[in-house]
Amino acid sequence: MTLDTDTRPVDAAGYGIREVARLFAVPEHRLRYWSQTGFIVPSLREGGRLVYSFRDLIAVKVAKTLVDEGASLRKIRRSLATLRANLPGVDTSLSALRIRCDHDRVLVDEGQHRFEADSGQVVLDFTISTLREQAARVLTLPLVAPDSSEPTTAHDWFRRGCELEHERDGAPGDLVGLAAARRAYETALGLDPSLAAAWTNLGGLHAELEDTDAAREHFEQALRCDPDQPEAQCNLAELTLRSGDVEGAISAYRQVLRTSPDWTEAHYGLARALLQVGGKLQALAHLDRFCAAVSALAPELRAVEVEDRRESAAHIAAQLRRELER
Repeated sequence: MTLDTDTRPVDAAGYGIREVARLFAVPEHRLRYWSQTGFIVPSLREGGRLVYSFRDLIAVKVAKTLVDEGASLRKIRRSLATLRANLPGVDTSLSALRIRCDHDRVLVDEGQHRFEADSGQVVLDFTISTLREQAARVLTLPLVAPDSSEPTTAHDWFRRGCELEHERDGAPGDLVGLAAARRAYETALGLDPSLAAAWTNLGGLHAELEDTDAAREHFEQALRCDPDQPEAQCNLAELTLRSGDVEGAISAYRQVLRTSPDWTEAHYGLARALLQVGGKLQALAHLDRFCAAVSALAPELRAVEVEDRRESAAHIAAQLRRELER
């Protein structure tokens, strides 16, 4: 399939998601996420499926470059909104259009006219004619078989989700990474609905998005698959404590420790709940258990947030000890 940059009408045919992914080296799952969230949605329909127009390719190119340069999603959305507002009114051929960055401004030049997108603080410099030629080369490449590293089993998809979560390291702004991890867990559950760990991790992602009801449903489903799983039990106890049901949280944390007496986070959560009802002596015992367990870990195995909690717990325990000795 060839693309004549001089005679082919603009948007005469669309570009499929696989073609766009190959053109810009963007994972297909990221393009799907952008479409699902309204970030960049294919604007053409061919044979019942949505495909990308050439103007959509411009938006993908701009978005990918800005993302790679570290621009915020808010800035990128504003820049794309400006481009969408102005590109339809451009009368010249797209091959004469130039998009570039001037200091902190994304600029669109059309002959003597210039459109300014919102600031992005990036270095962006490419010509539309070059992009069209690049698209032509990609479309003539033979389709390749799917990546052999693509997971095939439920456990492989679950591990992929864990790897993606580790890569994003809880970054609150990395919604693309969160969506990719979520897709991996959902794919795992599609292959094996009884995989309790996937239900639990998926619930954790919902909790991160502050969708408490969905998080609770996923944790409960994990326990239906594995009634003694401490992760889901502990997460449900935490949700109960956050809801203000302190007695219910105490009961839930104690249930975790009955089946998993060395579950570190349950000691920490139970101590927090006990302090809210004045159970200082019992809270001290659980804080000491938590601090001892974390201290026993090799330094390289201690996450920063866990070490921070250990220091906070040790400080509170010292205060409790002084109060109880009076």
